[in-house]
Amino acid sequence: MQRQVLDYLYAQGELVMAVFPGSRIPQEALEKFALAMNAGACFVVFDFTRTMKEKAPFTLADLFTRTLTKAELQEIDAGKQDGLVFGGFATADSSEESFRKFYRNLESIKKIVPHTICVMPADDPTALDKNIVEISKLVMVSADNVNDAAAFIEDSPTLQKKNILWLPAKFPDKKRFPRAAKAVKRSCSKYVADRSKFEEKPEALAESVKLILKEGILRKNPMEGLSKLFRNLFPVFLLIALLTPFIYPTSIQSSHSNMRDRIPERNKLSVAPSFDYTFDGKENLRRIARYAIGRFNAVISDDKMVRQYIEETVSENGYKGQGWETNALAVPPQGTVIKFSRPSNLPHAAADSLGAAWKYWTSILSDSVAYITEYYNEKGIGGRKHNGIDLASRQGARILAPFSAKAYTSKNERGGVMIGLVREKDVLIFMHCDQLLYLDGQEVMQGDPIATVGMTGHTTGPHAHIVTGIIDKRGTNRIGNVSYKVIDPMAWYYKFKPNMP
Repeated sequence: MQRQVLDYLYAQGELVMAVFPGSRIPQEALEKFALAMNAGACFVVFDFTRTMKEKAPFTLADLFTRTLTKAELQEIDAGKQDGLVFGGFATADSSEESFRKFYRNLESIKKIVPHTICVMPADDPTALDKNIVEISKLVMVSADNVNDAAAFIEDSPTLQKKNILWLPAKFPDKKRFPRAAKAVKRSCSKYVADRSKFEEKPEALAESVKLILKEGILRKNPMEGLSKLFRNLFPVFLLIALLTPFIYPTSIQSSHSNMRDRIPERNKLSVAPSFDYTFDGKENLRRIARYAIGRFNAVISDDKMVRQYIEETVSENGYKGQGWETNALAVPPQGTVIKFSRPSNLPHAAADSLGAAWKYWTSILSDSVAYITEYYNEKGIGGRKHNGIDLASRQGARILAPFSAKAYTSKNERGGVMIGLVREKDVLIFMHCDQLLYLDGQEVMQGDPIATVGMTGHTTGPHAHIVTGIIDKRGTNRIGNVSYKVIDPMAWYYKFKPNMP
């Protein structure tokens, strides 16, 4: 079953970079390589060097300026048998809109020809938009002179972070090119035994690249694909685990854990008109205060609101004047018990209208004191739009699937590591994840942990940015092979009336 899933995910296609610093581009070998990547059926090459012979119905520059029409995609489909080389690249446009158009066109082309090759300019490692480099899964580096290739990697911080397939016979000199040597050593190059020239065995190299790409797919989910050795020794591990408590008895210490069952605890805290919270000496008082304000009143608190609420709460509990309550960190000593009640100075209207939705969204995380820090804002505040809700949580808290669906994974500079759940009519996407627990394309059951809360992408603290959408072929947003229109997560909740996870 796992092999079938892996083959399916690989068949969705990837973008592979190729660069030839200080050397001519072997177009014939490159086309054979691209053809072998697609099992000899077809190939597509994007030439950003403006040196290869073009074989395409329109230029590469067109992919950055407009979205391909259905007729143009059909034209690509008709010509794929003979192979396509998109050339005529204009001056690099690093705008986000330009990249988005290229990315949409790339995804459309990948449905016709899954594995595509991008030839990178060899004269300047920064000439190509780094976003294009980011979406590639592998960068092949080939050159007649090893120093030319090493210098190219040395001058490109973006490439140093990528998985590099180093084809020159010798590795970069550690003293002369330390960053390039480190990047190559860390990369997949050590898995390629035959370092013959690219022109001589392009088909054999394609087989190695296939294995490397499949390994990359499996690395997305460390919980899957247990090694054969572990499976064979599992009974021994189980026996050791059963006997260890009897051989080395330990005392149990109470602590807050992301693995605890958060639903009964959350219900206990939120349904009652007040709740008692025992601090562990590390928990910030302001975090619990923000949670309490949001849980009781379904409002996003500001600093003034939090300060007033803390002052009232600390005074009611008889702790005023202790010193820690006015400290910048506001961390009560271990064992301190504080009773949090509904704020007296805030109206209940928001809780009456949004309370159920608030409880639903915060219950998706295995963090009993998660709270919303920003609502959906279509028009934006100060020119900044917000297309979802932000859910503050502890780093590493599990994100639980609120319904059964198919998972799609993605990654970009702004959203970081992402995972989306797609059903028949709607989608649900979680951004800024730390670790993904599902492979792209796998089926997810309701209640399964699908990822953990992190700080990837553009974020100032651990949280989950949640985006909801309605599946629509005309939608401008995309996850996997699904187009959708974004809607307010609160409106999504009342539209679909979901059950608690």
